[in-house]
This record gives sequence, structure tokens and C-alpha cells, in this order.
Amino acid sequence: MKSGIIKTVSELRLTVGYLGERAQMNWWPSAFLSSASKSFLSPVFSKTTVLAQCRGVTNAAARVHDERIGVGSVFHLFRLPEDMEQAIHRLFEEQEVAQGLLSSIKDKDCALAVLKSISAGKNLSTAGPVRVGRIDDLIAHDSWRAVAANYAAGFQSLSGVFPFFTTK
Repeated sequence: MKSGIIKTVSELRLTVGYLGERAQMNWWPSAFLSSASKSFLSPVFSKTTVLAQCRGVTNAAARVHDERIGVGSVFHLFRLPEDMEQAIHRLFEEQEVAQGLLSSIKDKDCALAVLKSISAGKNLSTAGPVRVGRIDDLIAHDSWRAVAANYAAGFQSLSGVFPFFTTK
């Protein structure tokens, strides 16, 4: 698995996870990436606080995505093939890297800027489930740029968007 893709997907997961939480856009009912959550989780997960936050927001967002897209022959930002999930987990176990990714989403404006940066100028305007590509496209930077552009458009228009990949 390409480490550049894993870092991009991890940054995207954290950013979209943050923006979708209750205090920002309220797409899913969680607050794992809030400062209060860090205070609550750090005594229990002192060395892996960011990993715990990411796992929590991933599970909350995955439920909403699964409800909108379905489960089966599809993958999305919050439910990926096992090898990618393991690589993301290993990345978040590296405290320095995890803290660096978390520091880029200080607030809503910073997080939206990160999304726009990842999208590399792609502009989309869609809502609801959006097929981005096939499973083979999960390792292409351009696919993740499209995912970032879809989420950026959804957050800006205040309409839920759920990009996904199919196995066929």
C-alpha cells in the first residue's frame, strides 16, 4: 500500500470526521474530536488518544454512511478494505504523525481549507450517495481528490454527500 495514499486518506478521514460531527455540521451525532473528548480520553488512552478519537469518529461516520449507501459491495472513507484500515491504524499509532494530522483541523475554517487543498481545485456540486469509482481506484490520488471535492461541496452547501467506491 502506498504510504502517500494512506496519509491522504487518513487526513481526509480525520478532516471529514471532524466536520461531520455534532458541533460543526451535525451529519453524525458524535464529538470525538472536540477538546472535551480529548480531556476525557487521554487518561485512558494516554499514548493513543488521537487513535481513539479517530476510531470513535470513524465508527460514528461509518454508521451514517452505511445507512445512506448500504453495506456489501461498496467502500467509503469510513469503511475501507482491511489492508487500508490496518495501514491507517498503524499511521495513527505514530503519535507525532497523528498529532500533526490533528493539528491541521483546529477549527471549521481550517478543516475546510484542508479539504480544498486535498481536492486540488476540483469543484463538484452533488448531494446524497455519489459513486466515485471502483475498488481499483482506492489507490489513485485523483479518486481521493474527487472524494475531498464531494465532501467540500456538501459541507459548503449544507447537504449530505456520501462518496463511495464499488467492487464491480
